[in-house]
Amino acid sequence: MPGSARSAVFLLPFLIMFSLAGFYSHKPSATCTYPATYRITSVDARFGLSMQEVSEAVEEAASLWEAAAGRDLFQEDINGDIAIDLVYDHRQAAADRLRGINVRIENTRASYDALKAHYELLKSEHQEQRASFTSDVEAYNARVRNLNAAQRAASSRGTPFCDTSRHLDEERAALDLAHEDLKQRRESLEDTRETLNSMLVVINEMAANLNLEVDSFNTTGKELGDEFSVGCYEVRDGRKSISIFHFNDRNKLVRVLAHELGHALGLKHNDNPRSVMHRMNVSDALELTPEDIAALRSICGAQ
Repeated sequence: MPGSARSAVFLLPFLIMFSLAGFYSHKPSATCTYPATYRITSVDARFGLSMQEVSEAVEEAASLWEAAAGRDLFQEDINGDIAIDLVYDHRQAAADRLRGINVRIENTRASYDALKAHYELLKSEHQEQRASFTSDVEAYNARVRNLNAAQRAASSRGTPFCDTSRHLDEERAALDLAHEDLKQRRESLEDTRETLNSMLVVINEMAANLNLEVDSFNTTGKELGDEFSVGCYEVRDGRKSISIFHFNDRNKLVRVLAHELGHALGLKHNDNPRSVMHRMNVSDALELTPEDIAALRSICGAQ
């Protein structure tokens, strides 16, 4: 719109999250005498998985424990006691956004260092572009104010001279082009900000997995809880539920499900990084470790 100023849009602060494979809020009493029943209640479409595919993943996760126990421990039932949901939020959105970045994302120090370096470079570029954008917005607004003043002066004289009118028309057209450019740059800055936020989510997840210092990433901003949780088993008001928030591929989905099903059996975390029941659940292996099996047998008994 010619002759009217556009207000600048300020960028939001970066979000900081930490990482945790899964947690549970209540230790259930499990005897393994009868199979625990579960039902799949919701799967966010953004995961790109059908209910049947999730059902098969849960069955595979359950089979890890059942093979070790030598008996059926879980059974899908339309009225099952444990409600299983795949909940798409900032955690999965961050991972999805970074799929196009040419940095291999895995739980290794090399991958962490590469992603952190990529983040620092992009952050520096973003700060420079934001400063330039802010300066150009101020210049644009000054030009708008000058144009408005010139138009008021011309109107006070009555019919403006032809050269004055032509000059004002040219300035209005130039400001229209400048406004469109600023709009595109603002959208680009917003897109980069979202990418930086997503990178921070993953960097802090990897830092926690690798037991690295994350204080250097602490900045002012909204905190979404104390840790970055990819799954949760919970018992609240007598209702049992498993919520899955984040996974990279099907194998990881099965691992996270197996971790939460372990909590449903009453298992605690152990210290073996390869274990399904390790606090961070960083391994991709679809097998139990001796620590997992020992904990299972302490509750369910030997085969």
